[in-house]
This record gives sequence, C-alpha cells and structure tokens, in this order.
Amino acid sequence: MTQTGFNVPNINSLRLNSTSMNERVSYHTTDEICQMIADTVNRSGMRGLTEAFVQLTKEGQLSSGDRLPSIRQLAEYLGVSPTTVASAWSHLAQLGLLSSHGRRGSFVTEFTRSVPTNPRWHFYEDQQSYSLDFASGVPDPRLLPNPITTIIDLPSSAISSYLDPPVYSPLGETLGTLVPSRLGGSDFDLTIVDGALDAVDRLLGTIPSHQRAVVLEEPNFPALYDLVERHGLEIRSVAIDHEGMSADGLRVELAKGGVGVVLLQPRSQNPTGYSLSESRAREIANVVGQYPEVLVVEDDHSGLLCTESLWTMAETLGTQVAYILSFSKSHGPDLRLAALFAHRDLVDELNRRRTLGPSWSSKLLQATLNQMLNNPATSDLILEAQHAYAQRRAAVADLFRIAPTGSGINVWVDSPDSLSALLQLTHHHIRVAPGASFYATPATASNQFRFTLSEPTVEFKVALDQVASALAKTPRTSSYR
Repeated sequence: MTQTGFNVPNINSLRLNSTSMNERVSYHTTDEICQMIADTVNRSGMRGLTEAFVQLTKEGQLSSGDRLPSIRQLAEYLGVSPTTVASAWSHLAQLGLLSSHGRRGSFVTEFTRSVPTNPRWHFYEDQQSYSLDFASGVPDPRLLPNPITTIIDLPSSAISSYLDPPVYSPLGETLGTLVPSRLGGSDFDLTIVDGALDAVDRLLGTIPSHQRAVVLEEPNFPALYDLVERHGLEIRSVAIDHEGMSADGLRVELAKGGVGVVLLQPRSQNPTGYSLSESRAREIANVVGQYPEVLVVEDDHSGLLCTESLWTMAETLGTQVAYILSFSKSHGPDLRLAALFAHRDLVDELNRRRTLGPSWSSKLLQATLNQMLNNPATSDLILEAQHAYAQRRAAVADLFRIAPTGSGINVWVDSPDSLSALLQLTHHHIRVAPGASFYATPATASNQFRFTLSEPTVEFKVALDQVASALAKTPRTSSYR
C-alpha cells in the first residue's frame, strides 16, 4: 500500500475524547475492568452491575475512553447471564455513561454532569422469579385504545416537512379546548415533546447556573430524582399528603435560596395517587409567588385518565408555571407525546435547542393523537378505563384495609400491616414496589409499598384473588386473614 503523508493510528488504542488523532493514551485492559467490576459489585442482578459501574466512574477508576469488555466476556467472568449484562449496559447507555460503536465495542463516555451514584429507577431484573407483577407502574394495555385504525385514516396534512412548525396545528387547536383557559393566553405558547419525562428533562436544562436546587414531593417517582441528579442539580424534598405538597415545607426550602424549579404532580401523584386540592394549590401559589425567579413545573403525567379536577397554579402565577399534559397513560405509551404549555419565550428556547437534535415530535403521531382526541369511541374507552381503575382501587383498598384515596393507576399502601403484607407477598412470589425506592435517600426505611392496578399476564380480578389468597396465609400477628 502506498504510504500517505500522515500516520493512521490504531483506532482501538485511542480514547474517544482524544484531542489529537496521533495521541495515544493509556487505558485499562478489558480483563482489568472485569476484575474492577467484580471487586465492586455488592448485589446481584442488573442493578448491582449498574451501581458498580457508576461507582467506578464517580471514583475515577473508569475514565472516558476506556474500552469495556464485551457482554459475553463480562458475563463469563462474573458467572452471570449475558442478558443481565446486556440490561445493565443498556441502562448505562440511557444514563449517558457508555456508548456503543459497533465492532469497535462499547466505551466509557465523557460525562460532565453529575449522575446518580445509586440509580433509583432501573429495569426490574429477575422478573421470571415472580408469578405476579404489581410493581410496574404502567397502565393495563387491555384498557388502552387501539390507534392502528386511526393511523390508517390519517389525512395527508399529517405528512410534514422539515420547514413546518413543531406542533401539528389541528392538535394545537384541540389541546386548547382541553386545558384551563389561562394556559391558552397570549403570553403562553405550546410545544409537543416525547412524553412527560422528556418535558421535565428539557425544562431542567434551562435552569440558570445560580439556581441549582429543585424542590420535589416526597415520596416521588424514582426517575425524577435520577433526572434531577443527572443535571447536576440538588434535590430538596418536601412531604406530601392527600392534598398535595406541604406549603409550609415548601416555604422552608425556598427560604434557603438557590431554587430554580418546584416540580410537582398536580393529579394522580406517583406513587401515592394523591391530587392537589384547590385550597392547597392556592397556598402553594402564595408561597411561590414571593419568588418570581422560581419556575413551577406541573407534571400532569396521568392526564385525561384522571378523574379529579385540575387546579393549575397558572391561574394565580401565570407564566411562572410550565404545565405538562401527557397522553401515555390515557391513549398509549407508544404515542410518546406530551403537550407543554409555558411562557412563549421559554417555549421558543426549548424549540431552538431541539433543532440541534430531533427538532420535532412525529407529526404522524401528533395527527394520530388528534384524531383519537376527537373520536367519541376513544373518549368512551377512556371513561371505561377511569371506571375500571376506580373499581380496582376500591378492591385493593379493601384488601389492604386502607382508605380508597387518590386516583390513577397506582395505590399507595401505608398501614400498620404494610410490612407484614409486603413480606408475605414476596414470599409468595408476588411483586410490588417497595416504598424505600420512592424516597430521595435510597436507603430510607419504609414499610409502605406501591401497588399498580394492572398485571401484565393475568386478568386483574383473577390476579387480585391470588393476592387475597396469599395474604390469607399471613401469620396471625397480622390483621390480613
């Protein structure tokens, strides 16, 4: 081969973030990384691998550019299933901690933002060892409308070009009829994003550098804690009761200074199912109104599946509020759509930032959602789902001897017998979500648990009968019998 005027280095000897193509940087061998992970893992399964990797990255033992062992190599070294390693690698890629480059392998990536040292939200491992799963936190697919026929009948206007605005205009008109009129004011604007978490992620990315704290309800959805930490932001937790976030607790956290966002779920809060009352919304608005630099993010993730009224603080605080309306739980997760209403300048900023990536959420999916929102048959299915979840909630509350408070797809079980029930269900291979994972400090002890009102493999009533049978076998020290 003819020698060219420059040297071509061996690409496997380079770190991904090298500043010079000829620069060679020392790195760990894959055998060394296998041993480092083996020495660090302190629990089994995918979560143990994920936590070990994050710890090694935070401590600097793994550095950007380190080439990772293959899935099969690490699985053989640790004596675990390749599926376990693949799940861990997939989750780490979502966190931005590794990247895959085909035959070149997977590498530790440059990651300048803070990451959770102990991720709370993870794919559930060892699902096969459970006969029933009430821990998923996802809606029952049997209660979701089918969008396929809607997609077939879409108008030609649903096909967009690169030059079209990010919101499918008929959907924008429909959404204007579904939200409080204040959110449709001239100082607000609308954009469409890929679900509620995507909206929160994008909003957190706009927080000024001098406001690095986020106030959240506690207990809360674990992924929100992880998302806040991934942005390098400080978590400040405030207790929640059946009317919403404590206004007094919020006042204390805001008085400390440095808060950029107050993030709350106004309806069907995950995990509790509680919804913000009108009086509590006014109390919180009065507190936050004293801090005009703080953005209130209302994550209405259950959206049209909720039966409670929406009390948005936009009525009082105006554009100090950003409101997110998701359709994943009501119309289907594969739509991947949420509406975001916020001050028009903030929406413009979000849209500009998005042009560096996907630019817009699929107009075909937006048109599909618009058709479904205007279809009486789909609306009837949503009402049926609301009724079904309400019946299931009452049955679960009766089973665990708790008040049937809240709405949505989850029940928060908190009673003197919660721990006994949790242990008994686990003994009978019935999975629920332990309460500790819903607190800001992962090690927080909790006798509570979240019970999702759907089971992926068994009709719900049949599954609940099996739960009742398991609880009936609880020792006599418990009231479950």
